[in-house]
Amino acid sequence: MCDSFNIRQMEAFRAVIKHGSVSRAANSLFITQSAVSKLISALEEDVELTLFERRSGRLQPTPAALKLYEHSDRVFTELSQLGREIKLLKNEGPRVFSIGLLPVLASRYSAEVCKAFRERHPTVHLSLMTGNSAMIKDLLISRKLDVGIISTPINHPAFVSESVLGSSLVCVMPQDHPLTSKEVIHVQDLHQFEFVDYNPNDQCSAVQSKIFDQFNCRPKLTINATTASLVMNLVESGFGVGLVHPATAYWRKTALCIKPFLPQTPISYYFCHDQNLHNADLIQSFTECMHQVHAQTFDIRCNKMHNVYPKTTEYSSPDHTTPA
Repeated sequence: MCDSFNIRQMEAFRAVIKHGSVSRAANSLFITQSAVSKLISALEEDVELTLFERRSGRLQPTPAALKLYEHSDRVFTELSQLGREIKLLKNEGPRVFSIGLLPVLASRYSAEVCKAFRERHPTVHLSLMTGNSAMIKDLLISRKLDVGIISTPINHPAFVSESVLGSSLVCVMPQDHPLTSKEVIHVQDLHQFEFVDYNPNDQCSAVQSKIFDQFNCRPKLTINATTASLVMNLVESGFGVGLVHPATAYWRKTALCIKPFLPQTPISYYFCHDQNLHNADLIQSFTECMHQVHAQTFDIRCNKMHNVYPKTTEYSSPDHTTPA
């Protein structure tokens, strides 16, 4: 039955999908190809699902396999973190401070914050993981993370959700795009240009749609993306221009042109933590480091950019907007 599969079977299953073949999966697990095949067969029997189909001599994951792989990420992330914490406990190691980040913030910004934090607390072991907001919220509420930086606040009486990294959307485009000649991109400039949107159920997509409707602007929506990082990647691949939080644009290596966008649309992230955690002193210190790095790097660049904005042009959404 489906409640009888074991971790070893899942390890073999994940290795085959990750490496694309049984032979490479076997090498990564230091077992034989026959052992991998037996583990996969046993897993398929236990979960009563066909996970792979053989095509041209290769195993191809089925849609069910891909969904199972996606859901297993959280389990293996937690197991990995648990293993590290157990090892530290056995060795009577340093205090552990765990941080959950959106993929878009796993960049130079988070690296600089961790560097500043480590200078204050050289004996504290930092543990970083990335995931979507829902995943990080679950890990925070289950006390598996100390802090998280996510796109929406946590609606829980025991948790604090502080708005951080507040700024306005910027427009990103390839260096050879016709709009690069403009100092500031107004929403009407995007009319009939190819545009990378967020998924329809995303809050950023809703706000962008309201702005487009307000100014009777109709960009050519070429493709939808789930995250700001993916928007950047698609813009880099030539799918059009996009609107992102400046953190996405400035704290990653990119050859894209970045322009101020009008009307200004304030957006932010949320720094969340349990207000009664035993690591309260580290949380306070991490908060200070986060604001310090933000002020030293991000504010300087954005202030220069915001000097070109008209003082009165700002778009206020009925719902507070947060990036993916």
